[in-house]
Amino acid sequence: MNSMKRILLVVAVVFATVTYAQTGKGNWMVGADLGLSFQSKNIVEKDDQVQYMDQTITTFKITPNFNYFVVNNLAVGLGVGYEHSRDKRANSSWDTETNTLIIAPNMHYYFPVGGNLAPFVGARVGFTSRKNPSGIGAGEWRGLVVGGKAGVAYFVNRGAAITAYAEYDHFSLKHTENTKRKTKEGVLGVGIGVALFF
Repeated sequence: MNSMKRILLVVAVVFATVTYAQTGKGNWMVGADLGLSFQSKNIVEKDDQVQYMDQTITTFKITPNFNYFVVNNLAVGLGVGYEHSRDKRANSSWDTETNTLIIAPNMHYYFPVGGNLAPFVGARVGFTSRKNPSGIGAGEWRGLVVGGKAGVAYFVNRGAAITAYAEYDHFSLKHTENTKRKTKEGVLGVGIGVALFF
């Protein structure tokens, strides 16, 4: 019985060491996140008459990340992201698209629980620039983005992992031509990613 416990202990230590080695101090992590968010809501607008409409907002984004492990399991770095959103409203001619660039320092912390899985949390704060070609918010908007995410990484081998996560970003923007025009919004989404460790 004691020999079985020792064997299980050795196996657990080996599995934990595999993950730990990938997220150890001095290693680099390079990867990309692919995100998708979908919002659907009913809007009531009051003007000369009450109007009811269904609104859908679909957002796709890609964010390459470059990170360095400053201590075991904690990586800091920079992400440069691109987002494309489409806002469409039923029973209306409203159909607008926006393009957003995000440059944000970020951090990721991994919890090496053993085996090939490692839960992680992340956060970022940075600059964002958004362009609306048409619609009420036409023009360029700039400001701050603050975000956080949580997920799990599956290490397919010692040098690569696939991630799945949920994230939330809060945007605080001002119009570049009329700084009195401001907007704040929050976006909740899910995504997948790949990461290389070396």
